[in-house]
Amino acid sequence: MTPLETIIGMLAYLVGCSIQGAIGFGANLVAVPILALVNPAFVPGPVLLVNPVLTMILTFRERGHLDGGALGWSLVGRLPGIALGVLALNLVSEDDLGTLFGVLLLGAVALKACGLHPRRNRSTLFAAGTTSGLMGTTVGVGGPPVAMVLSDLPGPVFRATMSLYFLIGTSLSVVALAIGGQFGTDDLVIAAWLMPGVIAGALLSGPLRPRLDAGRTATAVYVLSTVAVVILLVRSLA
Repeated sequence: MTPLETIIGMLAYLVGCSIQGAIGFGANLVAVPILALVNPAFVPGPVLLVNPVLTMILTFRERGHLDGGALGWSLVGRLPGIALGVLALNLVSEDDLGTLFGVLLLGAVALKACGLHPRRNRSTLFAAGTTSGLMGTTVGVGGPPVAMVLSDLPGPVFRATMSLYFLIGTSLSVVALAIGGQFGTDDLVIAAWLMPGVIAGALLSGPLRPRLDAGRTATAVYVLSTVAVVILLVRSLA
């Protein structure tokens, strides 16, 4: 890891964390493709290790706005998704998984464009959590499924729920992958170098939140989810 690669990594996470702090998710959508191109050692280990730090900061900032019911069923669904993700990594190539998830997300965005939206209930929250756990564990992009189901929530409630969901869910993914022997000492060192970008991005996102809270949260969620589709498909099919 050269000094230039480290600086680029911190800047990528600064931008990504600014977006997640303002909307509620999106840090990995922005940062992971850049980091993977700069140096493959950045992903997936260091990226997963820094996520709990970011979400801890954002969870504390948005405290008091949590939708506990939505969080609970999403997390219950994430558990089997994580188990399936660890299994899938040993059976299916990451490119094939990325293509599959890209197509599924594209279908969800298309439904929204047609005026349809998944109804938020126990079944859809559980299914979104399972898909999110599977995607987050395998391809490092787990936000869009849950975000699209919660997109009708007010901005502060959406961010609070997504932040605590990521804090708990990503921590579970880290533990599962650690048990599976997917992390090493180098991952911890690289993650430490990314921390300044994480903290700076979280701080910079504060002034951006009021702009999205004025009825723009759902639009931002689906725009960012469309970006996720493009990134996953390009990365998997290239």
